[in-house]
Amino acid sequence: MKRKSLTLISLVLAALSFVAGQDSGSWFSVKEVGNNIWQISDHGADNIYLVEGIDSAMLIDNGLGTADLASYVKKLTSKPLIVVITHGHPDHAGSNYQFEKVYIHPADAEAARAVNRTESRAASAKTMQPGNAPAESELYKGEPFDTKLIPVTEGYTFKLGGRRMQVMETPGHTPGGICLLDIENKILFTGDNNNVLVWLFLASCKPLHEYLVTLEKQKSRISEFTTLMPGHGVPIPSDFISDQIACVKSILDGTCEAKEYKSFAGNSMICTYGRSSVAFNPDNL
Repeated sequence: MKRKSLTLISLVLAALSFVAGQDSGSWFSVKEVGNNIWQISDHGADNIYLVEGIDSAMLIDNGLGTADLASYVKKLTSKPLIVVITHGHPDHAGSNYQFEKVYIHPADAEAARAVNRTESRAASAKTMQPGNAPAESELYKGEPFDTKLIPVTEGYTFKLGGRRMQVMETPGHTPGGICLLDIENKILFTGDNNNVLVWLFLASCKPLHEYLVTLEKQKSRISEFTTLMPGHGVPIPSDFISDQIACVKSILDGTCEAKEYKSFAGNSMICTYGRSSVAFNPDNL
């Protein structure tokens, strides 16, 4: 592969969303992005989704844990809340301590426990939100829960009342990554599996050829969903997965013109095809 030097200073896993639209007086901001679906911006660092059914609601991921997410969500829904984490990274599982129980794939459970230690949360916030902190009034002041992590695997289906949310295992970015399929509304909540920029260079990432298997699995089920709700950025049409597959294949077959990639989490190489970019470790293909 040809290599060209390119420095990309990224904040967290992808282009940060909704920064321009942030309310300067609040750590969180919210936007309705579908039928009883709200996208909560964690001060621009990541997307948290609230999905409401007739009987209960689901929180998909819970952000950095810097501010009081639990109280914020209670302002949006009064229904019983199910909290599900797509993977165990600090910008997606950082608020686990604010909830009594959280559903997660067992392969990412230990990572989620690690990021919820007080010192780990502080370090993550400093790295991902340098110079930013929520107002005193927005800090979590409750007693931290000894959160029970409940394992979920392929095909597990949550019933919210008129809305079923089904687990799809998607290893790659992490070993225990999952997506959640809103069956009735044909929407797939994808965590960091289908971002415009996907990180596959971290030490915990699966080999690139295994990530390709995950993408091809998603494509084989593409008749079941029309929209992707990513962990970073804006909603994407489901045909984006084809660009991701082509991007990964170009890395594996050596036809991609790889460039150097630098970030706060480490350096790697990056390839782009169409709308998709993948930052990868050449030693973990």
